[in-house]
Amino acid sequence: MVRVDWDQLLADCVDFTQRMIQTPSMPHEEAQVAQLIAAEMRGLGFAGVHIDGIGNVIGRIRGQDPKLAALVLNSHTDHVDPGDPRLWPVPPFSGSIVDGHILGRGACDIKGPLAVQVYSMAAFLRAGIRPRRDVVFTGVVQEEVGGAGAQYWVENLDYPVALVVLGEPSENRIALGHRGIVQTWVTFAGRSVHASMPESGDNPNYALATFLGRLAEQQGKLSSHPLLGRTSVTPTVVEVDTTSFNVTPAWTRVLLDCRTASESLDSLHEFYSSLATDLPFALEDAMGCGPSQSDTTIYGYYTAPESEVAQKAKAAIGKGMGREAEFISYQFATDGRLFVPYDIPVIGYAPGEGKLAHTVRERISIAQMGEAIRGYVGLLQEF
Repeated sequence: MVRVDWDQLLADCVDFTQRMIQTPSMPHEEAQVAQLIAAEMRGLGFAGVHIDGIGNVIGRIRGQDPKLAALVLNSHTDHVDPGDPRLWPVPPFSGSIVDGHILGRGACDIKGPLAVQVYSMAAFLRAGIRPRRDVVFTGVVQEEVGGAGAQYWVENLDYPVALVVLGEPSENRIALGHRGIVQTWVTFAGRSVHASMPESGDNPNYALATFLGRLAEQQGKLSSHPLLGRTSVTPTVVEVDTTSFNVTPAWTRVLLDCRTASESLDSLHEFYSSLATDLPFALEDAMGCGPSQSDTTIYGYYTAPESEVAQKAKAAIGKGMGREAEFISYQFATDGRLFVPYDIPVIGYAPGEGKLAHTVRERISIAQMGEAIRGYVGLLQEF
């Protein structure tokens, strides 16, 4: 294992995390935190530190063998809105430490993990040794709103990549994938009338209610994946064409958020149509959050547990942590889906509890960060 002052490394990592949390970085507003990250990497001795054309911040440490494809550590620099600060136990941009945890918006999603990635690379610079291959850190923008930063990075990639490691929180387990996402509007047509004379119109809200009842009863028929989990369809937003309280709508529509590892667009459309076969409906896909290799396949990302890359990563991370690393899947979508069409292997590994992300309870364990640094150093040294 790399010889370094682990306590000081972790202390500096924690301080960096706090400073990033204290620098708000909503989507499209990441410039200040990108400058902070770039300055940190320059101060640590990273090579080639720069901010690219869309605002991603990138830095590199050189490996022993320049002919080997690079290992890429990927995190994003944006976070979701903190919401009402009165609901937080501490001010959301304070980065306060309470009971061995750093609290605040972005603590686990994703500034704590981002700091761990940067400081695991810094361990080699402080020890005066090199990892096996070049390691590139990429802090990308706009992950929370579709992934434009990651898409820009991969489209402009000009060097081979052996593996991308996502810094999304996984409690120091290795995430081998997540379900793809596709969002579909289902619209029901009616005939609008004054609410005092409903019998003279055709209220589409009843069709919507019938459809949603059938969806609740029958979505268990959809497919499941042994690691990534079952297909789920969740109604989220409902819209109508009118804002008047005393008018029935001419149409109403519901947005269905589907997460799947094995359904296609065709099979989903067929399922939705079967629920609405006797209703006046129309389907329109709103967003496919997972690039397709064909027009009908929905992708998240998936790295098979028996694959060479997964097994090598498991062994190296486990060696670094001093315990066996567990395989899991993410329940949420990540930028990893954007690398699927480019045949780049992807795993996720980071401290932090995903269930706390996007909540007023967001925090990250400092002890877990310390273990993650060691896991990353093992990966960088052995992979």
